[in-house]
Amino acid sequence: MKSNTKIKLEDAINNAEHYIEQMLLMDDKKLSKHLILFRIQMEMAYKQKNFEAYELLYEYEKQVFTAIIRKDKTLMSMKGKGD
Repeated sequence: MKSNTKIKLEDAINNAEHYIEQMLLMDDKKLSKHLILFRIQMEMAYKQKNFEAYELLYEYEKQVFTAIIRKDKTLMSMKGKGD
């Protein structure tokens, strides 16, 4: 039987593009807050040797970074068109 964490990880990976698209609509402050919280939780999971939780949080963090990079690229391309 799969743990709840493993199920969440599979969902995060399988639906990554959908979640990233949702994050593109969030403001930068909220995305930054998510990164901080994920990093704190990752540290706790690591210290507790909860590597399943660490892996899930790492996936979440990676998706937030992907959203931030895409937002920046979109903003940069928009600025380039206006020049």
